[in-house]
This record gives sequence, structure tokens and C-alpha cells, in this order.
Amino acid sequence: MKKINIIADNSIPLIDKCLTNQCEIIVTDWTKIDNNALKQNNTDALFIRSTVKANRQLLENTNVKFIATATSGYDHFDINYLEENRIAYFSAAGCNANSVAEYVIYAIIKWIMSKNILLENINIGIIGFGNIGKLVARYSQSLGFHILVNDPPLNDNNFDFPPYVKYADLSEIFEKCDIITNHVPLTNSGKYPTKYLLNRSLFDNLKKGTLFIHPSRGGVVIEADLLDFIDEKQITTVIDVWENEPDFNSQIANSSILATPHIAGYSYNGKLKGTMQVLQHFENFYGIKPNYDILIEEINKYSGKKYISIDNYWEIFRILNDNRDFEGDFQKMLEASKLDKLGRQTFFQEIRKNYPKRYETLSLYNNIF
Repeated sequence: MKKINIIADNSIPLIDKCLTNQCEIIVTDWTKIDNNALKQNNTDALFIRSTVKANRQLLENTNVKFIATATSGYDHFDINYLEENRIAYFSAAGCNANSVAEYVIYAIIKWIMSKNILLENINIGIIGFGNIGKLVARYSQSLGFHILVNDPPLNDNNFDFPPYVKYADLSEIFEKCDIITNHVPLTNSGKYPTKYLLNRSLFDNLKKGTLFIHPSRGGVVIEADLLDFIDEKQITTVIDVWENEPDFNSQIANSSILATPHIAGYSYNGKLKGTMQVLQHFENFYGIKPNYDILIEEINKYSGKKYISIDNYWEIFRILNDNRDFEGDFQKMLEASKLDKLGRQTFFQEIRKNYPKRYETLSLYNNIF
């Protein structure tokens, strides 16, 4: 059997350790994954993250027939091109869901502590009820929040929403919620496109003093519209994704209680889960079984969770900051905001490329963290 030639992003942990027998694998920096590299190495399969755009420019006149991204979401895929050219594509849906949910809970607790807000009678609106939205809802239930969710595609398909959430239109969420967090994919077509979904018409209806958390995809929010209402509505913002990545809006970053360079889902645990999923897709497509042992050993090594009573949410905050160092990322972001556009872009790309190992902390066990 012909060996499968693979190129893989070097930020996908252990990928080369699991594919050694019937495969020739080159692990390289994402900036070196281009059309020439794919041609020169006669590449059959490609493992990437969201920094690589899977489109005509990358793939034309290559042998690539399989692409898997070790991230959730397809906004870096030109799906029409892939399907027209019969290139199979897969994502690692939900691999970083708990990582992002931790980011959201950290932001909420930081806001609660900074404003000295009581947990009673807080309404949280969750836009998008996929893998991340469901986890945020469960954590919010543990904190005793009233939970409103919005996800029209699920609603249209008669999804059975859990009894601890209430389905609501976006207008109701923006009018009634003290906390709003969005977790929708970035889409430009279909019945419910999300490109610039959150805009002036909705921000105009925000309650004063709302906490607005934005960790989905940059193009979901019109940043200029959000900026216009931050002072007027006394909005507290937490932003992880940006409309013009790798550049970011310095003014919004400096107005936020937490601003980060698209790293909410960058836990080491999430990356290991991403590796597992792309390998499983590879096995299903090619019929070649990877050596999962070293990956499973690594996943188990870092799977320990701390279960903390919700009465000690300040302890959750402390441990999350110890393990994920969101405040350190925030301070680096603020320093980078003083740079020119090229400097900001370079910072953004470098911190994501060289992001240190950060470990997840929280997990659900009945009604406690």
C-alpha cells in the first residue's frame, strides 16, 4: 500500500508520534504550509488549525484529498471549493468547548467581584447553543443564574432544550440580560447568517451595565457599533476575538476588563482533544489506525479536575487564573495595544504561535464545579 504523505501544523500536539508506520508526515510551522509545499511533498492529507486557509490558493493543482482541522468551526475553509474538488474535510467540533467555557466563567466571576454583584437574580443570555453554549449554560445553572438561550436553527428543528433554560429571541436577550455571551460560528449564508449578527440595532436595546462577552468569531460583531455604546450603556466588555485579526481594536481592548488574542480555546487539554479527533477522522477516511497510546496517556495525565463548591466562586477565580493566566495574557494585550498596526499583528500571531501549555480546571459534577 502506498504511504500517505501528510503535512501537519506543528501546533497540533503529538500528531507525528501517532502516525509513523504507513505515513510520511512533515510537521511544520503554519506559515510554511502553502501551495508550493503541498506540491513539493506530493501531499495527500493535511492537518491544520484555523490559521491556515483551506482554499483554492492553497490547494489548486495539489494531490490533497483529505483535510482535518484540529479546531472547531469551518470559517477558514472554502467549502464550495473543497466540495467541487472532492476534497474531504473535517473539524474537531467541541474539542475546546470546556476551554472556552472556562474563559467565560472566569470573566463572569471577575465582573461579579469587581462590581460586588450578588449572584441572585442574574439573567444570562447565551447566543448559540452548541458544544460551548451548552457547557456555559450548565456552569451558569451551577451559579444559580436565570438562563436565556437563542439558537434559531436548533429551534426550527424542534430541539429539546433543557428545562433550566428558556428560549428567547435576540431582542429579548438584549433587553433583559445582565450578561450576554455569544458562541455562534461565523457564517455568511443560509437562513441564519451570523456575519455582523450583533450590531447597532441590538446594542441600542442593551440594559445599562451589561457584561458583554465575545469569544466566538470576530466577524459576528460590528466592533464600531459596540464601541459607540460602551460608554453610553456602561457596557463591560470581555473580548477574545476580533473583526480584523491578526490586528485588533486597541480602543475596545483598553475599555475591557479582559481582552485577549483569540486564546480562550487554547488550553492544552483542548489541543489534545483536537489531535484525537483529527486522527479519528483520518482513520475513518483512510482505514489506517493511528497509535493512540501516547496520546491517550497524555490526555489522562492532564485530565484531573478540581471540583469546587459554587459558594467559593472566588476560589474558582483564583485557580483559573493560576492555571490559565488570563490576566497575564490581558496585560500583554494592553502593552501590544500601544504598538502600530504591524506591531499589533505581529504580537497577535506570535503569542498564538508560541502559546504556552495552559491546563483546564473546571468540570461538571452534578451541580458543582
